[in-house]
Amino acid sequence: MCRSADEIEEYQRVSTHVGKGLASIQKELHRMRVATKTQVENIEIKREVQEMMHKKVTSSTETDKAPDFLVALRPHTVWETTPVKLFCTVDGHPRPIVKWYKGGKPVDPLSAPGKYKIESKYGVHSLIISRALLVYLRCTNILACVVLVFSSVPHLTVIHHSKLEITMLDRFGVSFGTEGGSISLVCTMVVVPDLPNVPPLAQWYRDDKLLKAGKLAEIKVGGGAATMTLSHLAKDDEGLYTLRMWTKDGTTEHSAYLFVKDAAPSVAGAPGAPISVKAFDINSDYVLVAWKPPNTTNEAAITGYFVDKRESGSATWSQCNDAPVRICKYPVHGLSVGHAYHFRVRAVNSAGISRPSRESDKVTALDPAERERLQVIKLDGKHEVVIKDDDLEGYVTLPGEPTDVHASEIFKSYIVLSWKPPSPRGRAPLWYIIEKSVSGTGAWQRINTAVKLQSPRYPIFDLEAGKKYQFRVYSENLYGASEASKPTEPIEKVDEHGVPSAPGQVVATRNTKSSVFVQWDPPKHPNHLMGYYIDASLVGSKAWAPCNHKPYKFVVHGLTPGETYVFRVQAVNVYGLSDESQESTPIAVEPALTTPSAPHGITMLSCDGASMIIAWKSPKHCGGSKINAYFVDKRDADTLAWKEVNSAPTKTRTYTVDGLTEGTFYEFKVQAGNLAGVGMPSAPSTPLKCEAWTTTVPGPAYDLALREVRGDSLVILWKAPVYTGASAVTGYIVEMAKKGHHYHPLNEEAIGHCYLQVTGLEAGAEYTFKVKAVNAEGIGKASQTSEPVVAKALPGTQEIQCGVDEDTGDIFLSFEACEISETSNFAWSKNYKEISDCPRVAIETKGKHSKLTFVNPDVSDLGAFSVVVTDTNGVSASHTVTEDALNTMLELSYNIRHPIVPLKHQLNYEVLEKGHVRFWLQCLKMSPAVTYRFIVNDKEVTSSDSHKISHDVNTRVIQMTVDHFSKASEATYTVQIHDGRAKNQSSLVLVRDVFKAVLKEAEFQRSEHIRKQGPHFAEYLSYHVDDDCTVLLVCKVTNTFSRTLNSTFFLQFSRKDQGHYKAKLSDDRGKDTSVLSVGVVVSLPLLFLSGSSASELVLQCTPEGIRLQCYMKYYTEEIRTAWLHKDSKISSSEKMRIAGTAEMAWMQIREPSEKEKGHYSIQIMDATKSHTRTFDLSGQDRGRVVGGLPDVVTIMEQKTLSLTCTVWGDPSPEVTWFKNENEVVSTEHAKITLEANKFASLTITTVTSEDSGKYSINVRNKYGGEFVEITVSVYKQGESPPENKPNLSPLLSFPVILYFYFPHLSPLTS
Repeated sequence: MCRSADEIEEYQRVSTHVGKGLASIQKELHRMRVATKTQVENIEIKREVQEMMHKKVTSSTETDKAPDFLVALRPHTVWETTPVKLFCTVDGHPRPIVKWYKGGKPVDPLSAPGKYKIESKYGVHSLIISRALLVYLRCTNILACVVLVFSSVPHLTVIHHSKLEITMLDRFGVSFGTEGGSISLVCTMVVVPDLPNVPPLAQWYRDDKLLKAGKLAEIKVGGGAATMTLSHLAKDDEGLYTLRMWTKDGTTEHSAYLFVKDAAPSVAGAPGAPISVKAFDINSDYVLVAWKPPNTTNEAAITGYFVDKRESGSATWSQCNDAPVRICKYPVHGLSVGHAYHFRVRAVNSAGISRPSRESDKVTALDPAERERLQVIKLDGKHEVVIKDDDLEGYVTLPGEPTDVHASEIFKSYIVLSWKPPSPRGRAPLWYIIEKSVSGTGAWQRINTAVKLQSPRYPIFDLEAGKKYQFRVYSENLYGASEASKPTEPIEKVDEHGVPSAPGQVVATRNTKSSVFVQWDPPKHPNHLMGYYIDASLVGSKAWAPCNHKPYKFVVHGLTPGETYVFRVQAVNVYGLSDESQESTPIAVEPALTTPSAPHGITMLSCDGASMIIAWKSPKHCGGSKINAYFVDKRDADTLAWKEVNSAPTKTRTYTVDGLTEGTFYEFKVQAGNLAGVGMPSAPSTPLKCEAWTTTVPGPAYDLALREVRGDSLVILWKAPVYTGASAVTGYIVEMAKKGHHYHPLNEEAIGHCYLQVTGLEAGAEYTFKVKAVNAEGIGKASQTSEPVVAKALPGTQEIQCGVDEDTGDIFLSFEACEISETSNFAWSKNYKEISDCPRVAIETKGKHSKLTFVNPDVSDLGAFSVVVTDTNGVSASHTVTEDALNTMLELSYNIRHPIVPLKHQLNYEVLEKGHVRFWLQCLKMSPAVTYRFIVNDKEVTSSDSHKISHDVNTRVIQMTVDHFSKASEATYTVQIHDGRAKNQSSLVLVRDVFKAVLKEAEFQRSEHIRKQGPHFAEYLSYHVDDDCTVLLVCKVTNTFSRTLNSTFFLQFSRKDQGHYKAKLSDDRGKDTSVLSVGVVVSLPLLFLSGSSASELVLQCTPEGIRLQCYMKYYTEEIRTAWLHKDSKISSSEKMRIAGTAEMAWMQIREPSEKEKGHYSIQIMDATKSHTRTFDLSGQDRGRVVGGLPDVVTIMEQKTLSLTCTVWGDPSPEVTWFKNENEVVSTEHAKITLEANKFASLTITTVTSEDSGKYSINVRNKYGGEFVEITVSVYKQGESPPENKPNLSPLLSFPVILYFYFPHLSPLTS
C-alpha cells in the first residue's frame, strides 16, 4: 500500500514513541473510574429510596445496635478565620441520625448562611466551618419512633430545599428608581429537580437585613424565577439587595444596588423627604421619634423638621410640633395608652416643605415595665399562677418616690426627663408630677399642671437658654402623693456635639465601565456619626449631583463611561450634614483591569533541527490593559510535565525555542500578561516535530485575522512567513472555501502586501481562508486555516466618518462602536499596520466613540485607515483617505483655522444732527474680547474729541463719529477687526461726487442745527383741506419765548388771493422763515371732495314750482356739472333754471307740466372721474307740496296768519305741521285744516311775538314725501317791519386759518 509523506511521518512518529500516550490513557481511565463509581452510587441511592418507599417495617431481622462512634472527633488547632472540616464515623441500627451542636445548642446552617455546611455520605459525617469554633457531637437512636410511627405506613424520603441544585441565569443588575414608583428585581434560574410542590427557598436581604413579604415588598419564587417587587418606592428602599438561594452545596447568592432618587418636590427648591423614621423608647403616653436627614446637594440648607402622627386605622395625620425642630429626634407625648400609632417627618428649608417621609412601623403606647412586674408561680408542678409585683407589696396605698431622675436627651430645642418608677407603687393607678427650679434659687415650679403623666418620660421645651435647671418628680395616685425624688444635677439646654467635622481625603478608584469605588478618611470629630452622602460632578462643570440618598458607604454607579468625575463627601448625624470634604482627584470612568484571556492558535513558523520558531494569536480579551508579556511552556509530547521556556517575558507573539532535540515531538502552551497579572494558559498545541526545514519554497504565513465583516465583503490580514525558503517572498495567494465547498484562489496574481479585501460574498454564508506565500521557487506551504466567519455585519455596525472639526479645523476620522465591553480598546492602523505613538496623529477615546485627529496632514497621510475594537465580537471598520478628499478638507480646515468675522452690514456712513458723520458696520457675531482699528488714507485714527470710536457687544456695532466733516475728510475709510482667531476688514471710499453729496448733507445738517438754536419752524407752512372743505394753512413753531406773531388773515379767499405766503420768526438768538405758494393746487382737493360728497337728488317745492337739489361739501361754478332730462342735456332757461350755492347745485322747474315728467340726473365731473345722481319724476305718486308757501313771512301782532299750500300725492298724503321742529296740534289759536285732500292750511289768530319761529309742513304718503320750511317774524304795532335778508349768491370764497404752534404755550387760533 502506498502511503503519502504525511502518513509516513505520522507512522514513524507513532512507531518511535509508542509510550508517549500512556499517561494520557491512564488519566482518561482514572476519569472513567470516578464517573463509573459516581453512577453506581447514584443507582444505589435510588434503589435504597425505592426500597424504603415500598418496604413495611413489620419486624426487625437485624439485631438492634446502639449508636457508636467508630471514628470520633479529634481536637483541631487552626488560625483564626481559617476554614476547618470536622469528621466522624458513626455505626448503629437502625441508622442513627446525627446532629451537630455548638455550646449545647444545635448547629443550624440556615441561621448563619454560608457559615456552616453539613454533609453525610456513606456513614461519614462532616461539618465544614468557615471559621474555627469549639464543637461537640451528640448521637441519638430513634428505634422506638420508627417502630411506632411507621409500622404500617410506607416511609417516604422528605426532600428538603437544601437538596436542590440551583444555577442562576439572568441576574438583576444595578437598578435606579424614583420615589413613588415601582420596580421589580428578577433572577431567573434552573432548578434540578424542578418539583412544583417543592419550590426553592429564596431569601431577600437589604443591607444584610432579611426582608419579609408585605404590602411594601411582594416576593415570589417559582416558574424558574425569583422576583421581588417594590410597589411604592421610597428612599428607605435604597441599598444593597441580595438574593440567597439554598442549594445542595450550601448557598448561592447574587447582590446588586438599588438607588432611589427624590421625587419632584411639591415646591421648587424644597428639600427631599427624610428617611428611616423610627420610634424608640416607647411608653404609655410617650415615644421618641428619630430619623435621618435627606441629602441636600443643590437645595437650601434644612432649617427644621415637622413630625406628624396618625392612629392606626385612621387616614388623618396631625402635626406634633408647632415650630420646626432642628435635630433629627423629637419626643412625642400625650399619646393614648393602648393605642397604636404611625409617624412621619417633613423637612423644611427657605423654599418650602418637603414631601413626607415613609411612615414608621406601627408602635403601641404601652408601659414596657408592665411585663416585668408579672411573676409566674407553679403549684404542684402542674398549675401556674400569674401575679403582679403590686400584689406582693401588702396593703401599701401611697406610692414611693421615683428614683434615678436624669435627662436622657439634652438639646437646644428640648430635654427629655427620665426616671425609674417607684417601689412600692401603691394599690391604685399611678401618675407623676414634675417640678423645676432654676439652679441655686430653691424655688420650685410645677411643670405638668394640666397633664397626668403615666410614663417615666417627659419632654420639656420652654427652658431659657443659658440657665441651668434642676428637676424632681413626685409619684401620685388616688390615695395621695409620694415624697419628692432626689433633685437632678443642674441641667442646661445645649447641643453637646453638633454636626460632624468634614470627612478627610477622598480617593476614587476604577471599578467598572459605569461605576467608581469611592473611599475617604473618617471625620476627626464624628459626633455619633450616622453615615455619609456622596456627590459627583463632571470635571469642568460646577453642577453637583447626589450619588446616594441613604447615608452609607458604597460604589457610585450610573456614571457615564469615559467621562471624568470628581467626588466629595459629607458626614451625617442627628444634627444634620457636615461641611463638604475636599474634592477627590479627577478619575475617568473605566473598568477595572483584569488578566487577559488565553492565547490560541499556536503554530510553528520555522525549525532548524535544534530550535523552533512558534507563533500564536493574541487573546480575545485583553483585560482592559495592553498585553505586555507572554510566557511559553513546553513539554515532550510523551510526557505530562511542563517546563518553562522563557523566564523573562516576551512582548511579541513569536518566540524562538532553543535546546530542542531533533526528531522529537513537542507541545507548547502560552500565557499572556498585562498590568493586572498573568492570565490562563492556552490549550496545548498539537505535537510539533523538531526537524530542520530545507524546502526552497516559503514557510506558512501566520496570524490570520478577519476584519470589517459585512454582508458581502470582509478584509483578511496576515503576517509574512518567518521561513522564506531559497529566495525572498514576492507575494501571496489567498484561498477561500465556502462551507461545504473546496478551496479556490481569490487572486490569480500574487499580491505584495499582507491584506486583501474580499468582495462578492454571499450574505449569511460561512467561509474559511488560507494564505500561501510565493517566491521565485514556487508556492509555499499553506497557513493555518482561519477561524470560520459568517458574512454578516454586526447589528448596529457603523463606518468610519471623515470630517473637519468646526471649532478647531482639525481633520479627523471618527468611529462609534456598535458594541463594547468593559475592557475594550480601540486599535487604529494605517494600511493595516498598527499606529503606536505616532506624532502625526492624536487618538482620543470616550466610551463607544474613538477619534483619530491628524497633526499637520499632508500627502504622506494618504491611505487606508482602519480601527479594531478589542474584546468584542469583531467590531472593526476602515476608511481610505484620497488625495482629492484630503485637499478639500485642507481647504475647509484653513478657512476654519483662519476664520473671518462675519459681517451683517459692511462699513457705511450716516449724517447726523449738527453735521456729524457716523461711520459704522455691524457683525453677525462679536465677543467681548473683540479688537479693531479705523484707518483713514492708510493712517490709523484713534479715539479723540474729533473722532469718537466705540463698539457695542449687544448690538455688535463698531462705529466712528467725525464731529467736523469738511473737505479734508475726503478719503478711503477702513475698519480692521480681530475677534479671537477670526478677523475681517471693510472699506468705504468717499471721493469725488459721493464725497460731495455727503459733504452737502453734512453742511445742511450743520446749518439746520444752527437754525434750531433760536426760534424756528418745527413744521413749515403747509395747507390742509378738511372734510368740510375748509382750507387750513398750518405751521408749527418751537424754541420760542414769546407768543407774539405778526400774521395777515383773510375773511375770504378767492383766486385773487393766490400767491406766496411767508411766515417769519426772529429774536435775539436767531430767525427763521417759512414760505408757502398757494394757487390752483389748493383747489384740487376741493374738487375731489365735491364729486365724492354729492348727495342724492332731492325734490323741493318752491313758489315758482319745483326744484331738484344736490348737496355737496363744496360747490362752485368752476365745477363741471351737467343736468339731463330723459338722457338729454338741459340748458339753463327761464323754464328750467340751473344754478347753485356753496353747498349745493340745483335746477328750478317753473310751473311744471306733464311734459316735464320723466327721469332727471346730474353729472358732476372732478379731476379724475364722473359722479351721477338721479331722480325719477315719472309718476307723481309721492306726497309733495305743489306750491303756495313763501320762504319768509312778516306779520304784525294781533293779526291773523294763514299759511296755505296745495299738496299732492297718490294715495292722498298725510299732512303734519311743525313749529321749531315740534309738532303743532290744532287748537282755537292755531287751527289746522285739509280740504279735499288738496289744500292744507295753518291759521293762527291774534298772533303774538311768541308765534315767531320756523314753521314747516311735512307731506308724506307710502311712496315718500316732502318737507317745506317757512320763517315767521312777528313785530309790534308801531314798529317798522323787519327786512328779510335775501340769500347770498354763491361766491368762490374760503375761510383761511393760520395755525401757529408754540411749545409750552396755548395754541393761537385764527
